[in-house]
Amino acid sequence: MKKYIKLTALLLALVMVLCLGLSSCGKKEPKNAAYVTLTNAAELGTDKSGNYVAAVAVEVPAEGTTVGDVIKALHKTYSKGGEADYATSTGQYGEQIDKLWGVENGGAYGYYINGNMAMGLTDPVKVGDYVDVFIYKDTTNYSDAYVALKAEVNGKTVKVTAEAMGFDANWNPAFTPLKGAKIYTVDGKKLTDTGAVTGEDGTASFELKAGSYTIVAINTDGTYTVGAVRVTTK
Repeated sequence: MKKYIKLTALLLALVMVLCLGLSSCGKKEPKNAAYVTLTNAAELGTDKSGNYVAAVAVEVPAEGTTVGDVIKALHKTYSKGGEADYATSTGQYGEQIDKLWGVENGGAYGYYINGNMAMGLTDPVKVGDYVDVFIYKDTTNYSDAYVALKAEVNGKTVKVTAEAMGFDANWNPAFTPLKGAKIYTVDGKKLTDTGAVTGEDGTASFELKAGSYTIVAINTDGTYTVGAVRVTTK
């Protein structure tokens, strides 16, 4: 009997160790998911466990899901204060964000879907979409530049393209290549430098071992959001 108890305790301890080493243990990602990245004052946001919020999975349960629903679900699952860290109200142009990730800064927030500026919190989000949410660092002139990141994979070679959004002479959104962005992989609390930096054309190529990765582009020359994308190499 004592041997049985000891063996059971040993097996339970082994399972706990394995769970600590596997990000998926007890935390299966939803099959119907959008991938959300949070930038907080020009830095990659962190969740209640201290993990980076870079292309994290948020369930998109059905047609009719809005970007507002996704942001709310992001808070419920990942934010330290849960849904209480997110608040909205009805303003002149419809529903607006009053608090994001526990930060109340007078409404200086942004959100994009698949690299495009959302027109409002009622914009639809589909399974597989990328949603980028950010808290402005510059709450006066709103000079933070949104960064869109895309990736192409050929075997173990990854080519990323980073573009920063600005405005043309007519105040229409316009993207230009982002030079000097450092490329990292993200795993929980860990950022690993790939050694790649985007060039004049906003692109960078590098190799990764076979596997699945979340890649981010971080630019410290000014105020930018953090771009993130998921890739699988073979």
